[in-house]
Amino acid sequence: MPVFLVTIGLLFVPGLLIGLALGARRLTLIALAPAFTTSVLAVTALANQFVPFRWGVVPVLVTAVVIAAVVFGAALLWRSRLATPVESSGTKTLWLAGIAGLVFAFVAIGRRFMDIVGEPNHISQTFDNVFHLNAIAHIMDTGQASPLLIGTLSADAGGKIAFYPDIWHTLVALAADLSGATIPVAITVVNMSIAGLVWPLACMFLVRRILGPRPVALLLAGVLSAGFAAFPYLMIDFGVLYPNLLSLSLLPTALAVVVMIARIGAAGRLPLPALWVALIGILPGMALTHPSTPIALIAFGAPIAVAGLVRHFQGLRRLGARAPRYLFSVALALAALALAVVALLVVRPSMPAAFWPPRESIASAVLATVNNSVVGRPADWVIAALLLLGVWAMLRGRTHRWLVGSFLIAAALYVICASFPVGVFRYGFTGTWYSDSFRLAALMPVVVLPLAVAGLVWLVDAVSSLAERRLGKKTDSREGALRPRSRTGLAATVASAVAVVAVAVATQTGSALAFATGAGQDAYTFTAQSPLLSPNEATLLDRLDDNVPEDELVAGSPWTGASLVYALSGQNALLPAILGDRDANTIILMQSLRDADTNPAVCPALDALDVSYVLDFGEQEVHGAIDQIGGFANLETSSAVELVDREGTASLYRVTACD
Repeated sequence: MPVFLVTIGLLFVPGLLIGLALGARRLTLIALAPAFTTSVLAVTALANQFVPFRWGVVPVLVTAVVIAAVVFGAALLWRSRLATPVESSGTKTLWLAGIAGLVFAFVAIGRRFMDIVGEPNHISQTFDNVFHLNAIAHIMDTGQASPLLIGTLSADAGGKIAFYPDIWHTLVALAADLSGATIPVAITVVNMSIAGLVWPLACMFLVRRILGPRPVALLLAGVLSAGFAAFPYLMIDFGVLYPNLLSLSLLPTALAVVVMIARIGAAGRLPLPALWVALIGILPGMALTHPSTPIALIAFGAPIAVAGLVRHFQGLRRLGARAPRYLFSVALALAALALAVVALLVVRPSMPAAFWPPRESIASAVLATVNNSVVGRPADWVIAALLLLGVWAMLRGRTHRWLVGSFLIAAALYVICASFPVGVFRYGFTGTWYSDSFRLAALMPVVVLPLAVAGLVWLVDAVSSLAERRLGKKTDSREGALRPRSRTGLAATVASAVAVVAVAVATQTGSALAFATGAGQDAYTFTAQSPLLSPNEATLLDRLDDNVPEDELVAGSPWTGASLVYALSGQNALLPAILGDRDANTIILMQSLRDADTNPAVCPALDALDVSYVLDFGEQEVHGAIDQIGGFANLETSSAVELVDREGTASLYRVTACD
């Protein structure tokens, strides 16, 4: 609970300061706060590259106050020139629906996260997690949080830029530092807070902007935010993709702001300049948490831009505008399109790095985007039915057809990635996401959720309309007009309640989430067979300080989890990440440390790196690998080392051949 309270403060307080200065209120303020906070972390971390300070909560709060002051000053200027739009504060029913939806989402997502992780100190037994844990340890150890340097953990950059988007890591480092929690516990709590609060709030905010102040829509948005197997649960299972969890949780908020800027949704109280400031304020944090998410914003926002441009031209025609104003608008649109294309081409890994192959047929991939069976998850036919109803409602109503366009873009990206052959075409569209079907599957709920909510709202309205006609026929002149309306209002309320409860039960007890829970549990199982860290290995690391001098550089294979010595014991690891560029001395040790008594190159390398201790965690390696680093393997048969400590198959040795 202390870690949770600290995390909530970190996620919301800095952003609330900026949101209040901007003039945001109510749901807009609360939904924007985590997005603004993430950008505060990004700006502070970038400043850490050029200004010498130790990473901590004080510089983060200073940055938030400075930005809030600048935003407040700008807000005074436009408030003196522009009238503040009027927005209803909402009925008590709307507020209760919003609170109920958020509480349901937090409880449902939090409970499932607990089932997946098992214990707060369990770690994901996956390949990328070696880097994630050690990156957090590096930030806490060095006080340096710049995303331009954190990449040195996996590559010797020679003093040059080594970029890696590390804002999620800076957030966890702050939570661990302020609460005193271990890094694994801080990760668990931060991820639960992001998934259980930030994501549902963002979904509710987007639905509010699209469908207006409908209590049933707000409530269902919260319920459905906990109902997709692809997000947020997939992010703590596959990869693991912790940075994507944070960045994608902010995407619905960014889309909602774009909707407001285009003036094609329910109006808010923020004037246009404030909305542009809000969008600009969201982007740095989103980009430095994971750069692929702003590209998704461009892709999903393209239909919004088209709809907004059409609306703009219609307004110009009503005003009788002359040709130069049309030409100016067209020029701006073309410039925006050019920037979007450049971003799509530049913000991506190299083609060899986007190596993930297709996984299914085109027909299977198309069906998966409709029935939510992406990346082999079981279908969720309830959400599928609501999705199709939502598409029908949007096309029939002619108000938010852009949302169908955004869904088709998300579906096309998934189909291309999941089923098209490896090549330039597939890489051109999906390379930003490493041509990885799992990453693109996680994008689907962002656009499916509001369509599904729209489908249920249409269904409730249809039932209410039918009830109104039926009850109206039974009303005689003595009853007057008030009584049938109260009956139809009751019918609408009952229909809404029944529909939401049915959706909640169906999604939470369905096979899709059961599968997601089971798959996630496999990644966090903490047993003797765990591929990255077993109980014996964790016990040995717990008492490492008793046998190894402080700040000693410890060798060990990251493939076996030995490099977690940095994150879990505080001792520096020779190889803090599984992959990366290594210097010549490190390569010598990786190849031949166990032969230090016979290979004359090893002792000079040990002296140069000041390495005297090495961990051997046996043959169990992540991804089923075997002896990826032979110099640290089978040390029990080496005469170059002596045993210092052992727990089961986990052993600590001191190199004696060079004494």
